[in-house]
Amino acid sequence: MTQQQNTALALQLLDAIVAGDIAGVRERLCPSARWEIPGFGDYGREDFLLSLQHTFDLSSTRRLHVRNTTAEANRVAVEVAGEFHFHDGRDYNNRYHYLFEFDNGLIVRACEYMDTALARAIFAPGGSST
Repeated sequence: MTQQQNTALALQLLDAIVAGDIAGVRERLCPSARWEIPGFGDYGREDFLLSLQHTFDLSSTRRLHVRNTTAEANRVAVEVAGEFHFHDGRDYNNRYHYLFEFDNGLIVRACEYMDTALARAIFAPGGSST
């Protein structure tokens, strides 16, 4: 695939996250894909999707504002500002940097950088909003 096609695939995956579309996320990830979140762990595809479904269940609205994309070889980097509103009234606004790696038209690895202290505070029982 071209760098433009890889970039489009990365943005489609992020659009699926905004839509709460687990199937849409799954279809863009290789079955053996790894999703790493430094400070949290390294997940296989299905474990990552379970975690993502939990976020979908908590949130009533999700927005991801793409600020920049950069593509090189089989990699695409995406800088994103996220706005999630939870059913309990809390807001979760974090900044993300994703690095996606592609093979045969699928994402085979993702590394998601974010403010992990903020994420822990939000997702911990009784977490506070930002």
